[in-house]
Amino acid sequence: MSESYETKRYGADKIALLGLFIVALVIARFIIASSSAIVLSGPIKLDYSGLSVSMPMGNGWQSEKQWKFQNNSFDLSSVFNPGSGSVTALVQCRYLLAVEMSGAEARLKQKASAVGGEIAETGRGRLDKLTVDWAHIKKPKTLFDMFFGTVRLPNNRQFDIEVHQATGDSKFAEQVFKRIAESLEFEDNQLLAAGSKIIGEIKSKGLESFLKKEVRETFFLIKDSRRHTTGFTMDLLGCSFARLQNEGEATEVDAEGQSNIEGASFYYIRDRYNQEQATLFKSDNSFDEFTWKSETSGPRGRSGVEIVLERDGIMTVKRFNAATREKIYRPGPAAIPEMFLEFTLSELLESDKKEIIVDVIDSEGKITPTLISRIEGKDKTIEEEEAVYLLSLELLDGREFSEQVSLDRQKHISRILLRQNNIYILERSSAEDVSRQFPEHSEYILQKNKMQGQNEPEH
Repeated sequence: MSESYETKRYGADKIALLGLFIVALVIARFIIASSSAIVLSGPIKLDYSGLSVSMPMGNGWQSEKQWKFQNNSFDLSSVFNPGSGSVTALVQCRYLLAVEMSGAEARLKQKASAVGGEIAETGRGRLDKLTVDWAHIKKPKTLFDMFFGTVRLPNNRQFDIEVHQATGDSKFAEQVFKRIAESLEFEDNQLLAAGSKIIGEIKSKGLESFLKKEVRETFFLIKDSRRHTTGFTMDLLGCSFARLQNEGEATEVDAEGQSNIEGASFYYIRDRYNQEQATLFKSDNSFDEFTWKSETSGPRGRSGVEIVLERDGIMTVKRFNAATREKIYRPGPAAIPEMFLEFTLSELLESDKKEIIVDVIDSEGKITPTLISRIEGKDKTIEEEEAVYLLSLELLDGREFSEQVSLDRQKHISRILLRQNNIYILERSSAEDVSRQFPEHSEYILQKNKMQGQNEPEH
């Protein structure tokens, strides 16, 4: 009987131990589940885009909840670090400004190829007025996989969602992806549509109508907040056919009947390191195709950029420094090279619009959404009252960079006030005045034809 009692007690101990083990598993599972529960932030808006999205926060997720501008896109990210000291999951949302017009299937395949993975599953979902095409991408012989979703937006914009995980927990990654996708909200940007209309009108009129068959020369002195002159800019812009023939103005056109537009610019900053940039620009009358070359010299040495926009809308940006790099973009209908920004301002003044957003392309190939607003008389300062027209330009790339631009009666820029970390003032000047203040460049300034092909930037 004693032996039987001992056997029963031993069996009861095993059952109790098994019960404790099960309870421990349930508790552990609850702790893991609660620690990895997906809690989203409130909507994180991208200013002036009409877009907002929520990101995972807390329970191991970390996010700055702030959009960052780089490589002509705005990025927002969140990482999952459950306390092991290493990131096991990553979320990245991206708002791209100038994408190629490829179909959803091609975009999904392109992403799979970029990460060295294979598409395991695809699908399509509807969110209000948006269509989200997605793919589950797996990397063979690894625990890594990702969920990738892409949304086509107006004006050549695109929104992408990527959820990466490296622990083999695909269900977790899928849940995160779905929650983020469901939080996406978008309202079409009417300011960008208005900007597209203004740029379309400039293209329709043609650059020749603004230049009036003249070669326009523009010089500005650059002054700091103490009004000390620190540099200058010089710009030439005109029609290559501007010449007299038989006491009249002759017109030469290219093979497709479009006027050729040529431009050149040079800026110089005199400081400890001396910075300068020279550019050359050639375009058709509606800037549907152009070539833009620049060479910059400064504290980081010399570098060059070549931008080529083809008639099919594809823009190639090639950088020449330590290693040649090339990127492909497709600017939207609101895009315009910065050297034609004055025409944008004058066209805005001719319209009934108070505010617009345009995509300004600079000589480095950067595309910056820019808010342009009229400043009415009651909003002007005493100094600004002298300007016939006054406009505000805010670069929407997160740098808090803004300009106030004054225009004269001919709607030509006469003064620019730049604000970022410091204040700089650009004041209209003449070749003679600039040459007198910067004698080291006097020969170059007074022989402006050097800017028109004789000293083409070399890469």
